[in-house]
Amino acid sequence: MYDTDIAWVDTFSIILAACFTAGLAETISWFLIYRTDDYKSLKKNIESLSKQVEKEREKIVVASKQKAQEKKVTKSESMLKNMNQQLSSSKMKSTMIVALFMIAFISTLSSTYQGVVVAKLPFVPFSLLQSMTHRNLPGIDMTDCSMIFIYVLTSYLVRTNIQKYFGFSPRTPFSMWDQPGAPKY
Repeated sequence: MYDTDIAWVDTFSIILAACFTAGLAETISWFLIYRTDDYKSLKKNIESLSKQVEKEREKIVVASKQKAQEKKVTKSESMLKNMNQQLSSSKMKSTMIVALFMIAFISTLSSTYQGVVVAKLPFVPFSLLQSMTHRNLPGIDMTDCSMIFIYVLTSYLVRTNIQKYFGFSPRTPFSMWDQPGAPKY
């Protein structure tokens, strides 16, 4: 079923490299952002304001004076939006440093695994994803997977889980995919 030309050691070394760089990137972010008092207070304010907005939204359904409650919710949501923008701007310096580090590391790793198939996908990815999964690989077999796809996927998953585990991102009852005013289930 699978081609035996794939060196699984390469695949696991890319996964380990992605885990290492994700951990290092979050360590850099911790030193530059997450341990500062400004970040901690801003995060605490965002979490408390998010809880307040959620309570105010629940009151809208019950209250007979919906106009006043809706204005209050709108004001709180705009304050929350401003705080989230402040949080994003405080992360900018660290994001730039981590981005430069990642670009340098990916270019080094990419030159090492130039033209090497490191995995075989069990499906043919859609065309938008093929540019990443088949990048710098010879041949037309679109189930061949390059190192960049494995690296990016692993790095993203590890960084997200590190941030959730250590509580680096503020917990809000909102999701970026939620529609405003949509009921929560």
